[in-house]
Amino acid sequence: MRVRVQEIGADFFVFSGHKVFAPTGIGAVYGKRSILEDMPPWQGGGNMIADDTFEKTIYHGPPTRFEAGTGNIADAVGLGAAIDYVERLGMENIARYEHDLLVYGTRGLLTVPGLKLIGTAADKASVMSFVMDGYRPDEVGKALNEEGIAVRSGHHCAQPILRRFGQEATVRPSIAFYNTCEEIDRMVAVLHRLARGKGRLGK
Repeated sequence: MRVRVQEIGADFFVFSGHKVFAPTGIGAVYGKRSILEDMPPWQGGGNMIADDTFEKTIYHGPPTRFEAGTGNIADAVGLGAAIDYVERLGMENIARYEHDLLVYGTRGLLTVPGLKLIGTAADKASVMSFVMDGYRPDEVGKALNEEGIAVRSGHHCAQPILRRFGQEATVRPSIAFYNTCEEIDRMVAVLHRLARGKGRLGK
């Protein structure tokens, strides 16, 4: 989804590059210039310094004053390439396709006995978080993994919101534009098999 930071009045905005298919360990931080100009650097290192003596250090203005030492150049190039790729495909096209898959997947998951969806907002991102009666989330994740279906199981770095829903962990398939309805059908079939097992792993 597109975000226009000026329109929403964001002081800061952060995103992780791997969410747009870039390498892991790279991302971006936006900050209002007026705030960045008033902030001291948080880390020291070469490129951020305009002049340095034993008596004082003069820092460059933002954003350079926050970029200490040698930059993560290779991953930054990867992030730029990933953004170019997403722009070529069209963010609106990706969003539309992923939303259609989300709707399809949600309908499929709701056919599984004992499965409870966690988070059902109308215009949510294309992730389906759920728990299943009789199974821990890691057991469901392992069973799906054995069928070649990659999901995350755990607290997803979001323990406060999970606890708001009365959960400590969930299973979370994340849908992207390279996924298909057929792949979702395979996942739902495995979950039906688990539901028939009533808490016992195995075929």
